Amino acid sequence: MWLNVPFLSQNRARSTVPKPSQIRQPLLGQSWLTSGLPLPAHSRVSRHSAATGPIPLATWMSNRLEEEERKRKYLENVIDLIMDGNSSDLEQLEEEEDEDDEEWIPQAMHDDESSDSSDEEDYQEESVVHSSIEVEVPTTQVTIKKQSVKGNAKKKEYRWRKKQFEPPSVDFIASDEEGTEDRCNWTPYMYFKKFVTDEMLQEMAEQTNLYSVQKEGKSVNTTAKETEQVLGMYMHMGLVQMSCVRAYWEMETKLPAVCDVMSRDRFLKLLTLIHFQDNFSVSDDAKKDKLWKLRPWLQKLREQFLCIPPEECHAVDEIMVPFKGKSHLRVYMPAKPHKWGFKMWGRAGQSGFLYDFDVCQGAEHQEEKNQKWVLQEKYMRHQHFQQEKITRYLQTTTLHQHLKEREIHYIGTIRMNRMTNCTMMDEREMKKKGRGSTDFRVNQDNNIIVRWFDNKAVNLISSFVGTEPVGNVKRWDRKSKTHILVPRPAIVEAYNKFMGGVDLLDMLSALYKFSFRSRRWYMYIWWHTVTVAVINAWNLYRRDQKMLEPKMKTMALRRFQALVGASLTSAGKAKKFGRPLSCSDAAPSPPRKRSSCSVPLDVRRDAMDHFPTWETRQRCKHCTGNHFSHVYCEKCKVNLCLNKDRNCFRDYHKVK
Repeated sequence: MWLNVPFLSQNRARSTVPKPSQIRQPLLGQSWLTSGLPLPAHSRVSRHSAATGPIPLATWMSNRLEEEERKRKYLENVIDLIMDGNSSDLEQLEEEEDEDDEEWIPQAMHDDESSDSSDEEDYQEESVVHSSIEVEVPTTQVTIKKQSVKGNAKKKEYRWRKKQFEPPSVDFIASDEEGTEDRCNWTPYMYFKKFVTDEMLQEMAEQTNLYSVQKEGKSVNTTAKETEQVLGMYMHMGLVQMSCVRAYWEMETKLPAVCDVMSRDRFLKLLTLIHFQDNFSVSDDAKKDKLWKLRPWLQKLREQFLCIPPEECHAVDEIMVPFKGKSHLRVYMPAKPHKWGFKMWGRAGQSGFLYDFDVCQGAEHQEEKNQKWVLQEKYMRHQHFQQEKITRYLQTTTLHQHLKEREIHYIGTIRMNRMTNCTMMDEREMKKKGRGSTDFRVNQDNNIIVRWFDNKAVNLISSFVGTEPVGNVKRWDRKSKTHILVPRPAIVEAYNKFMGGVDLLDMLSALYKFSFRSRRWYMYIWWHTVTVAVINAWNLYRRDQKMLEPKMKTMALRRFQALVGASLTSAGKAKKFGRPLSCSDAAPSPPRKRSSCSVPLDVRRDAMDHFPTWETRQRCKHCTGNHFSHVYCEKCKVNLCLNKDRNCFRDYHKVK
């Protein structure tokens, strides 16, 4: 911004002051003549005066210098007024800016079009020689502008060129397997309690009792041991799945591993009262978390998962928890096997071990503007290793840069519309070249993007593996009706090898999982975390078995889950008979004998494979009297009389 102040020549005989229209004002809509400073005496001194006559040249020159000195000081005062932030005019202007929250930029005043025409004529008639000085005022100090730190941050621009990719050294430094020798004699039950601890179960039992008092007015009086029994029954239900929960107690379909542990009504009662956090002790800020009722359990379980030393290769992917009820967290993903449900982000190893997870709460949640980046931030904060490779969902260059700074190498799919300054071969051109055609680009940070055409074009980005060495993969050719070998870059082979960790976890969790129906939608997430804890315990058992006894065959997941369920329902628990005792000192009553299941008539009278055998002497099923017999029907599984006096075997199977 410049201030142009004209100076009149020595031919002006009258004293005058520069008009406001001739000065570019520093303040919008305000004249410096009304700024509060005293006006200088801008009298023009002429060599010819009517009163005194001619003035000597020396006197005239001294008067002229004094006048210019006064003008210079006056201009300095004006500039100081403009630059002074404590003046009343500027303070008032800044207050208006704060109220309006808008940027204010001073602008130069235009010449006053409404000035007196007679004055303009007088100025034009007089032969005045104007000389001007320019005073520079730094605009950076006058301009008042609010700038955010985020807006000033400049993103790094990458230049992608087709040049040779230099793969870095990716030697993995594994963490010490602490406690592996201590776990040599661990049972499946102890592996499960590594993740679901006694503290978690005790807190869960206390909150369940508190919630029962708040809901029904009396405590359900459950304990951590009884909570373990509920989990063990759930695991047995997953191994032997039935249409509904009540079927496990019905006479025709009962399962002893479930019905002999707890009564049906007690089990269903506990299902409706399981709780994890007090509803009345949670603040409003904590309730902004949509999973605040389940957060204590999720947080502690996640901490237990992060304690396990990680593998070399990890995969980040989505996990779907099936759910079709009403919930604000339910999502629809048509490409998934279970299209409706809750979405979770998970980081799993190549073996299917889940190291970290986070439940998606929607894009509007303040902590989930980018769910993938949130998970990676948590993932890097708990990192206790030096180098690692991860795959899937790396679709921002910012994430690539942060991972590389922490010596974490990556490989994953990329969307080309998010990559600037990167021009690749068009998909049509690659289709003309045929299967196996490849194009790649490398940036200044030694990251490589590879486009490989198989049935469609696939775009991959990596920091540790490129196109070399090129292998071959077998594909079916429709034209020739034979299998052909298609060239495949090394980056595609590495991606296919390491990307299936989360998918393997999804497959294992769907094998032996029973689905309870509940109006509380967060219970579906809790049952899924219990299933994941069993799978993680099994994976940890397999890892220890491979290190301690590599030649021994590992236990299958179904047997592992059955042993965990049996230990949860029986280990350290006293067997209860009938209703709970009112007095702990009273002796338990003997178990009531259940009536045997009657054989359907269509089975008894089908006249097929009813062979008698000699078994332990038992009461006859057909006789009305108190008769015993050793004869046993293999198909009907009942004892029947067969002697010279009675033939109950024939009468029992006779068609009437």
